[in-house]
Amino acid sequence: MRSTVKLTAMVLLAVPLTGVAQQQLSCVKDMVYSQEFLAKYPRAPAACNELIVSQGEKWARFDAEVKNRQGLHLTVDFIDHQSRPVATMTFEFTPDATLTLSEKHAVKPVGYLHEGDKIVVWVPEKRFGFYAEPGAAESKHFALVSDNSAKKE
Repeated sequence: MRSTVKLTAMVLLAVPLTGVAQQQLSCVKDMVYSQEFLAKYPRAPAACNELIVSQGEKWARFDAEVKNRQGLHLTVDFIDHQSRPVATMTFEFTPDATLTLSEKHAVKPVGYLHEGDKIVVWVPEKRFGFYAEPGAAESKHFALVSDNSAKKE
């Protein structure tokens, strides 16, 4: 009787875990990039590191390396899986903005980032924008100031 209860409990615990494994989303197969986005960033699907769903919306995670921070402007190189730059962009941020360091998973104020720091940036599927976290409110949006991605293609 006890072994039957233990076996049943183990099976019931394992069922949700197998469901989680099956929900792994692919940046290439499961993300629908807009034509505008793909025209500007054709190498984006290959540079995507993760795809999650937050508040019913798909969000793609990209890694970037800080090139320069001057005032409220942050210039980054988006990097692919081999750490090669695929696009260089400059963003304007608010003084209280934060980003996540990719290696440490630690949130850090943008004003304290230095050249060479690697950060995480999120892009939603249905709208063009760059955010500090998936599901972020508009106030967490980083305004694109300049885009030199054509030089990297």
